[in-house]
Amino acid sequence: MGHYGQAQICLNGHVITSIGRDPEFLKKFCPECGSETIRNCQHCSAAIKGDYISTETFSLRKYNKPSFCEDCGQPYPWTNSSKEASSDLVDFAEQLNEQEKEDLKKSIDDLIKDTPRTALAQVKFKQYALKAGTEVAKGLKDILIDLVSETVKKSIWNT
Repeated sequence: MGHYGQAQICLNGHVITSIGRDPEFLKKFCPECGSETIRNCQHCSAAIKGDYISTETFSLRKYNKPSFCEDCGQPYPWTNSSKEASSDLVDFAEQLNEQEKEDLKKSIDDLIKDTPRTALAQVKFKQYALKAGTEVAKGLKDILIDLVSETVKKSIWNT
């Protein structure tokens, strides 16, 4: 038997702990960026779901922080920050016209949400990122890699 721990994550998305049961591991502020940390959704106060803690087995699986609250569906602060940073970066893509920039920004939202529109978003993202140039494409990858699903990672970046 087991249960899920309560994660503590800073507002920028650095995981402090994914099990949350030992007070000595909890931090008020992130040691990586100095940002405040949270253990609950800022919209509905539900606990941020951490790792599964089993009393019978030991897991070496990497914890993947959630992008959205399971209780209210709202994005966590690090999801919003990553979307904003991606949008700002797209604005630097001089090779894209304004319509292409807006289309790329919309596709990023569909990549993060993993909806039926994600397949179309993957095609658009690859096309626009290639046109935007290497620096913008690499920056977008660095920002989004932790937010998109494994399927999207494989499709876009062959990881």
